[in-house]
Amino acid sequence: MSNNEIPLKQKTIKGFLWGGMANGVQQVLALLFGIVLGRVLIPEDVGIVGILTIFSAVSAAFMESGFVSALTIKKDVKHADYNAVYWLCITIGATLYLLLFFAAPFIADFYEIPVLATVARVSFLNFFISSFGIAHSAYLNRNLLVRERALSTTAAVFIGGICGITTALYGLGYWSLVIQNLTYCIVASSGFFYFSSFRPTLNFNFKPIQSMLGYSSKLLITNVVINVNNNFLTSILGKFFPTATVGQFNQANKWNLMGQTFISSINNSLIQPLMTQISQKDESRQTRVFRKLLSFISFVTFPLMFGLSFASNEFIIILIGEKWLAAADYLGVIAFGGAFAVASNVFANYNLSQGRSTIYMWNIICFGLLQIALFFLLKSHSIIYLLYAYTGLQIIWLNTWYFICRQRLQYSYYFLFKDVYLFAATAMLSLYITSLWVSHIDHIYLRFIAKIAGLLGIYLFLLFISKSDILSEVISFFKEKLIERKK
Repeated sequence: MSNNEIPLKQKTIKGFLWGGMANGVQQVLALLFGIVLGRVLIPEDVGIVGILTIFSAVSAAFMESGFVSALTIKKDVKHADYNAVYWLCITIGATLYLLLFFAAPFIADFYEIPVLATVARVSFLNFFISSFGIAHSAYLNRNLLVRERALSTTAAVFIGGICGITTALYGLGYWSLVIQNLTYCIVASSGFFYFSSFRPTLNFNFKPIQSMLGYSSKLLITNVVINVNNNFLTSILGKFFPTATVGQFNQANKWNLMGQTFISSINNSLIQPLMTQISQKDESRQTRVFRKLLSFISFVTFPLMFGLSFASNEFIIILIGEKWLAAADYLGVIAFGGAFAVASNVFANYNLSQGRSTIYMWNIICFGLLQIALFFLLKSHSIIYLLYAYTGLQIIWLNTWYFICRQRLQYSYYFLFKDVYLFAATAMLSLYITSLWVSHIDHIYLRFIAKIAGLLGIYLFLLFISKSDILSEVISFFKEKLIERKK
């Protein structure tokens, strides 16, 4: 092993450990806060805030403008680059907030919900506050400072959750969700600033932006489309369906995204800088490293997301009560497709690491247009049929990402089968075998435990008897750690 490879491997392992640990803590915190808020709030509260999510998300994409990724893959980054991004993001954030501030009454009129105007004007502060931390976030991301990012976001989740629960218990309803989001943005941006070595100066020189525009402008369009894709259904449901229905779907989507984020946020913070460094040093390593990353992510993602789908009914009822029963049905569908979305995200991040933002952009745009088309084709039917169609599209689209990457990565369809579909099939078989006997269990708590334990146990057993390489490596890793601890 070369001397250059050692620090890269150490950075990667450290990144996975800190990223995984932080995400685990954040998921536990989000789970606990979500349980309390779910039991205190009603679907209409969640629906009101959910309708506005698309406006904040799209504005945040405009404000960030792809500069975090652009700075991550840029070969030589200087203080002037970070400084230019810092002031530009704040300028864009302030401009967008003012525009949406005056547009708030029109948004309320469109949805025929008068309170939306005031809620929107306060809620939209979140992306303006976040604009102060974008350049510092890019610094942490580029330098693989995963621990520092993890501490910042974990603190933000904790403090934001406490504020949200406190205000909800005092009867503030949907305002508690607004306060939770604003608190998160303040704490996260402050943490990024504290841990980053970059400090802005009053030198308003935007020339460094020019070298990043070619890449970041395409990524900007892509991020806007991604946020429209992610929030389109929640937003459009608010026009055609009752606010309570929006709340039910938003609740289901929250748990689905929570499961996806557990893995995606780790690979998002590692794949781009990792693959960029590898490509600069030894291109022949790319396929091997990429396959290792994708296999590990698939190994964890499919049992996690299929398990969430399988036990969605028990999961929702136990945690937040029967008033969210419709959300359980929705979660059972979208969590299944969410597993394939995580795998697709690995290929997407590889494309970005190679500077192929144009291909990335058009692929995302096509996916978004198909989602919108599916909605208008199926909106007269039950929402559940629409979610089935969305899930099928996510499964198909993984193959689109594969075809885009296969030549540059020298990645065959046999590799895709081994690295993704084999884990999916194993998890699906484990789910089916478990379903044959758990349905006879009447007690909801015991049935929930049996579903999860049965699926995971059978999944690991099947991988063990098939001599899965990734399972062997995981077992060896933990054995080494145990031996080190005894010493």
